[in-house]
Amino acid sequence: MNKNSKIFSSSLIFIIIAAITGGSVPVAAKFALSFFKPFTVVALRFFFASIVLLPLVIKSKEFSIQKFKDLLPVSIIGSLNPILLFIALQFTQASFSPLIYAGVPAMTAIYVMFIKKHKIDSQKLVGIIIGLFGVGIIVLLPLLDKGFGSMSVFGNLLIFLASLAFLSYGLISKEKQKSWSVSPIALTFYFSLVTFLISLPFVGYEFMTFGFPTGYSSIHILSGVYIGLVGTGIFYLSYQYALKHGSAITASLFTYLQPITGIGLAALILGERITIPFIIGGTLAIIGAQIASRNKKKSV
Repeated sequence: MNKNSKIFSSSLIFIIIAAITGGSVPVAAKFALSFFKPFTVVALRFFFASIVLLPLVIKSKEFSIQKFKDLLPVSIIGSLNPILLFIALQFTQASFSPLIYAGVPAMTAIYVMFIKKHKIDSQKLVGIIIGLFGVGIIVLLPLLDKGFGSMSVFGNLLIFLASLAFLSYGLISKEKQKSWSVSPIALTFYFSLVTFLISLPFVGYEFMTFGFPTGYSSIHILSGVYIGLVGTGIFYLSYQYALKHGSAITASLFTYLQPITGIGLAALILGERITIPFIIGGTLAIIGAQIASRNKKKSV
């Protein structure tokens, strides 16, 4: 196996892990949100992620106040993604967000081509287009049946801003990995810690407005722990490793596969129905991600 093939294999493995773990969050969140308020869930997920990553960042000798200060800007940018998304979901349908996030690979490609002045091969661009079309089929066709009446321009704008924050977080993380030799573990830990700290005022507001939740069951607690450990810690760590082993464009391709895993898990666990548009769109999304993630040249 040559070097490019190894890069492709490593990057694709982490993309798949990110897609599976990230796609499982909505299913687990359905249980958590039946008891906790939205920003309490945000705080819990990043608290548990920080706790599980703490021993790893200590072992890597990257646990320090100076490292926290160095990575604070990129961590704040990254934190805007989940925070803006949870605010947006108060105003618009959650089902539309995968389509907006599916634009991240295309936006990354535009940035690389026009800002960084790097050439992107036609194969990667074709894969991005095919994958985006597949996600569009998965998301838009069911929405056409349900109607767009409950959507909010303001809510969708916030989701778009959240996707831009995620795009920026990925690009800056890639740069920090290369220029500062910062590990994926450190980037994920400090991002999780900063997001947890920023979410605390929102949690305080929820407690003051709605009071402390009572009558919880084990499923509520376990779902919150799962979202933190798997849906946040492993998800973002996998994304950072995908950045390390591939390009920013390649790493962002998990956004094509995430709706597939999310809907698939919802069907398996919650009994939701698998539709023909999902099968067609999912197939195209997988094909597009596979084509776009092939590495012919050096990652950018």
